[in-house]
Amino acid sequence: MKTLREGDVVKFKYHNQMREGRVERTWPSIRRKSGYRDGGFCVDHGGFYKSYNNSKVVSLSKQLS
Repeated sequence: MKTLREGDVVKFKYHNQMREGRVERTWPSIRRKSGYRDGGFCVDHGGFYKSYNNSKVVSLSKQLS
């Protein structure tokens, strides 16, 4: 998994569909007593926002902005 920063423009495959947008927020993986929470990121798709788990993202690439 590539290191993402807020403001990066990304393109990736998620549930067999290509998605792209600007990263608005990221969060790290966290290990807790009750279990493990995978890290992820939130993407602005131009009018709506969607959160994605790092473990389910395939072929992530950063685009030139």
